[in-house]
Amino acid sequence: MMPAMVRKLVYPLHELLRHRRTFANLCELEATQWWGADRLGQLQAEKLRSLFLHATQQCPFYRRRFSEAGVDSESYDAFGALNRLPLLDKETIRANRDDLTWWNAPGGVHQAATGGSTGEPLLFNFDRRRQGYDKAARMRTHRWYGVDVGERELYLWGSPHELDAQDRVKAWRDRMTNELLLSAFDLTPQRLDEYLDRLEQFAPRCLFGYPSSLQLLCRHGRSRGRRVSSRSLAAVFVTGELFDDGQRRDLEAYFGVPAANCYGSREAGFIAHDCPAGSMHVTDENVVVEIVGSDGRLLSNGQVGEVVITHLDAYAMPLIRYRTGDLGRRVDGACACGRGLSRMEIVGGRRTDHLVGTDGTVMHGLSVIYILREMDSVRWFRVRQDATGAVRVEVVPTGQFSETDRAHIDRSVRELLGRDVELEIVTVERIDACASGKYRCVVSEASEEVVV
Repeated sequence: MMPAMVRKLVYPLHELLRHRRTFANLCELEATQWWGADRLGQLQAEKLRSLFLHATQQCPFYRRRFSEAGVDSESYDAFGALNRLPLLDKETIRANRDDLTWWNAPGGVHQAATGGSTGEPLLFNFDRRRQGYDKAARMRTHRWYGVDVGERELYLWGSPHELDAQDRVKAWRDRMTNELLLSAFDLTPQRLDEYLDRLEQFAPRCLFGYPSSLQLLCRHGRSRGRRVSSRSLAAVFVTGELFDDGQRRDLEAYFGVPAANCYGSREAGFIAHDCPAGSMHVTDENVVVEIVGSDGRLLSNGQVGEVVITHLDAYAMPLIRYRTGDLGRRVDGACACGRGLSRMEIVGGRRTDHLVGTDGTVMHGLSVIYILREMDSVRWFRVRQDATGAVRVEVVPTGQFSETDRAHIDRSVRELLGRDVELEIVTVERIDACASGKYRCVVSEASEEVVV
């Protein structure tokens, strides 16, 4: 479909039917990105005060939290009040999800789960307001690279929910919105050949996906002596994992266009994005980013600590001072692009390895994450694959872990990796963090050379 028709008619109608103010939000964000730091800070303070009042009026959890912390939700000093509140972690959300939720949110309350890349999948609630702002922020950053709403976008992605939706109705919707979704789970050499063909046929304006999966596609293409025409391609957008310099070089060299990193998460929303001048800009209009030390104190710009997020437009389940578990730092100074949005860097966070099947098939680690995160009997988990391809699944159970649970994991993992995979399933009392301090739930030493 013609991009102009999608941009002016199809997509606005789609968002209207979903009760989202996405395009109105986009107009706001196009203007506010050029504001200075002081004016953006004033906007954040106003939205913080509104969020505090809403949270204490509608969510029992926050009435208790503000009271116990001795914080006035109507305080004029919004940032001072914010810094006096305790940090919010996943365990607290799990224990208080109902009391954290505003059940009368316009457009309804919707539920989702995190990808579980840390081994701690989390159910959370969200509303159309937050969705609309997050989608608008993503549209804005696409425009930074000359990619407008409605232009062709190819996704190398992996949520089973999203892929199931495509099997039913999303294929039709994708045609209407000029999007194409390809699975990142089953990356056999034959499938990668097919994806290169489909990329050429679809002629997208941009690519979007996990950096590790897109890098795998690049390496496979080079091994086949295949070059991807960049006639239409303007940018490659990556998210969901750490994005290192080697991956960036591979993507930019193969596709011949800039590769840009998007930082966010399912529960915390759209947080920051690379600009063409090389800075990662925070979406200051929608989120407050704090960097805190191991003792919870606020760190100065340039210091590395944990990224803590307050989403200013998450009203169905307010996330105030939410601990992401990622490591980052704030960056001083203005960017050459001229935008007033603050800057940050991510120096540690989610990184999901690929797993290799007995037949050489390479699949994204999320394929096994989605099996384990849906099991009520599993609290935490880690999947290890050594250089020989042998797999060890470590499970911290919530309570009883039955033989039926063990059989389910055994059957599901073998369906993914092959019936003959050497597989061990063990229950453990705890799973220690890696040297980086991050709880990685998929750790693979298996070689990816099989795909080339």
